[in-house]
Amino acid sequence: MGIAFASPWPAQRDSRRHGVSCARRDTIAIVWYAGGAQLLRAALLAAGLLGLTTVAAAQVDPEPRANLELGAEAPLRGNGGVSGYAFFLWNRPHFLDEDLYWRLVVAPTFLMSELVHDGWPAPGHALGVGVDGGLFQNDFDEFRDGQRKKRESFDGDGGEGTLSYYRRLTIADRLPLEGQLRLKPRYVEYERGGDTDPRFRLPADTMLYAARIGVRLGGEPPELLPKQALEISVWHEPTYRQVADSYGLPDRPQELHSLTQRTWGRVGGVFPLWETQVVRLFVSAGTAEQVDALSSFRLGGALRFRSDFPLVLHGYYPDEIMARKFWLANFSYRMPAWPGSQRVQLQLSADYAQVEYLPGHSLPRKQLRGVGLDVPIALTSGITVVLGYGYGVDAPRGAGFGGHEASMLIEVKF
Repeated sequence: MGIAFASPWPAQRDSRRHGVSCARRDTIAIVWYAGGAQLLRAALLAAGLLGLTTVAAAQVDPEPRANLELGAEAPLRGNGGVSGYAFFLWNRPHFLDEDLYWRLVVAPTFLMSELVHDGWPAPGHALGVGVDGGLFQNDFDEFRDGQRKKRESFDGDGGEGTLSYYRRLTIADRLPLEGQLRLKPRYVEYERGGDTDPRFRLPADTMLYAARIGVRLGGEPPELLPKQALEISVWHEPTYRQVADSYGLPDRPQELHSLTQRTWGRVGGVFPLWETQVVRLFVSAGTAEQVDALSSFRLGGALRFRSDFPLVLHGYYPDEIMARKFWLANFSYRMPAWPGSQRVQLQLSADYAQVEYLPGHSLPRKQLRGVGLDVPIALTSGITVVLGYGYGVDAPRGAGFGGHEASMLIEVKF
């Protein structure tokens, strides 16, 4: 059996309120947000759909998909808050025409759409145009010393237009290689959350002008438990913030930079062993110049669809770690829960990161370890539930170390 490649979402948006991102790829997706205004959050929670997503930009995907993805994560120790997502993902290749691909994300607080014309201006090339916007996309959660600082956290809304160019090749008639250039001007505005300190000065509402350029060989399909994949990717993104005034409490002002640049990438794959066991290994790394709290790399949490490049660390709060530079290794091993079991599996995970922290947001240790235990249960051929537990070995909690997180993920394939 050969390896199947599908490259998910080579873009991501900073979304910090409870730090959950939901990814998207050549899709129609319905995403539910939780976060922001207290009344709306309460309504969303009452509906049972948690989520605060960064919706990612996509690559041209020839595979039709119709998946419902639900996920939630909560700390068993500490004040990290509940994180989650809920979205319906529908790939629609060849929409109305053989060379058109339509992508749409709709939610009570969010809309995103992109139309991609494949094969233009020539075979192997594609152009995409899109718009997106809504509430709570630019929410920010402040973390320091292993605690969420709710008095210094705030909400953020915004809207964006995108223009994308894709260049696609195939190596050895099997490996897809795709380059991408994406221009994405965006307007953001910030407002106080229910717990924001009245003395807290919000960042100024502003335009953000960003561009992303990168290349990806292979890719990992947008599935909860992929069985095979291979990926090598490198990305660079400069962002210009038109108004970069300081923000924060009077006794703790925080500076913003007009121009920030981030470079990151990852290499790894998902490899089947025999017919019943799967190994997943990815190594990611990133570096940033003139980075600030609103543009730093954020690590932590265990939700699969946090973003296009989820920086998973089991047992840590989502987005707890703010980094200027990092490298991160994620390993997991999935196997039947007992001999002959086809519906119930066990998945063991181990994470290791070395971090150069954003100034003012350091943790006691630069080497961060996490472990996880998941129990995937196939209720039917199309419905999978994953119950998970994560332990953050080096997460500061109280007077010692050790973070505990519980999660539940659900995937329904139609």
